Amino acid sequence: MNWQLTLPVVAGALLAVGVGELLCAAVALIAGDGGVLAFALPAAVLIPVGLGGILLSRGLTAMPLRPRDGFFAVTMAWVAAAAAGAAPFLIEGTFHSVVNAFFESMSGFTTTGATLLRTVEDQPDAILLWRSLSQWLGGVGIVVLVVAIAPATGLAGQRAFYAETSGVTADRLTPRIAQTAKIIWAVYLTLTSVGLLAYWAAGMTPWEAINHSLTTVATGGFSTRTASIAAFDSLAVELVAIVLMIASGINFAFYWLVLRDRRRIWPQAAEVRAFLVIIVVVTAALTLALVVSDAMGVGSALRASSFTVVSVITTTGFTTVDFDTWHAFARLTLLLLMFVGACAGSTTGGMKVIRVLLLGKVAGQELRRQLQPSAVQVLRLPGRVYPETVRRGVLSFFLLYMTVFAAGSLAMAAIGLDEVTAISSVASTLNVIGPGLADIGPTENFASIPPGGLWLLSGLMLAGRLEVFTVIVLLIPAFWRARAA
Repeated sequence: MNWQLTLPVVAGALLAVGVGELLCAAVALIAGDGGVLAFALPAAVLIPVGLGGILLSRGLTAMPLRPRDGFFAVTMAWVAAAAAGAAPFLIEGTFHSVVNAFFESMSGFTTTGATLLRTVEDQPDAILLWRSLSQWLGGVGIVVLVVAIAPATGLAGQRAFYAETSGVTADRLTPRIAQTAKIIWAVYLTLTSVGLLAYWAAGMTPWEAINHSLTTVATGGFSTRTASIAAFDSLAVELVAIVLMIASGINFAFYWLVLRDRRRIWPQAAEVRAFLVIIVVVTAALTLALVVSDAMGVGSALRASSFTVVSVITTTGFTTVDFDTWHAFARLTLLLLMFVGACAGSTTGGMKVIRVLLLGKVAGQELRRQLQPSAVQVLRLPGRVYPETVRRGVLSFFLLYMTVFAAGSLAMAAIGLDEVTAISSVASTLNVIGPGLADIGPTENFASIPPGGLWLLSGLMLAGRLEVFTVIVLLIPAFWRARAA
């Protein structure tokens, strides 16, 4: 094991969790509704351990840094963060079993938003803030935060950064990875601040505005209300949420390039345009379906469908209506939309729009190849030509993603879930969205899932958040035997 890379990344993640828990301990002390020790005790352990690990790693002997070391370090950092984040739930008594606490914590850090809580309002303020804060920390990525605040990790941090931000577009905005990470976090902080003020202006209390801003920008979906955004029954709040979810679903590098380097913006502009077009088209389709099925009037249908479509495609998981009661066409459309996701380089889950576009391009090229076998075809989108390695990578990702989805669905059905719950539970966790259909619908929670299923779904959340390859590669025997880079 390459401790030169693993130790600072895992230690940095634990330090970030510890600082977050210390903040929640302060909130618990001020609120006076319990939870001080639940956060102070783990923070007292995590902060020294995290600092010590980072300092100790600087004295380690340099070793060759291989890509597989980055995969291992990033996966271990996320598992460690979820385990450390589960401690307050157990100490406070929110959950009495390890699997439930770990599931809730993993759901937070991966920004999935799936919950086991039946009544959110019964929890102390510190627990509610911790759920929101865990999603915010995991939104952009724990390792991206580590690289931003601990640039001394150097090449090790670079390996970890690319392992966490794996995908078609892992853009380096500046020559230094640490500076790129800081830019990403600057955009993230700006969106969070704007969201807080907007929610407050829309009628939320400052406390609710803080929590919902953290979870909206992270596209996580945890709320201070059991009924989610529906509890506010406010068009203004819903409009703020829609705008903020869309803004958070766009590649954060896009904002930086708009301000600093518009010559590099065109490759990402194609994905952003497609993302917005999908929202408009699917919203129109669902609105029409709801009106035709006499489920609601035009105005109500447009309001419900627009919010739900944006929430699903950005994998946020906020709800204003019980879409599980909608027409079969609408429910199936939303299930498929879960797999699309928003833009690469955002806080969302799913396969990402850029991969869907490239898959469509590849399919079109293969159809044309049947008519013109000798034709030379280049994989391109406006502003960018993609090499053959990207074609192979996108096809491999899609095959692996669908294989994990199919295997997970069969496993969930094998432990006793009905087919709709089994399929939607895997779709909602692998795509890090939260609510699904049937027993885990918008008005339900995951409390009906047996412990074995919760462990499996926790693993799927992690795999989905790290875009499958980073986690699945650890399950291959050759990974542990490999000696080459």
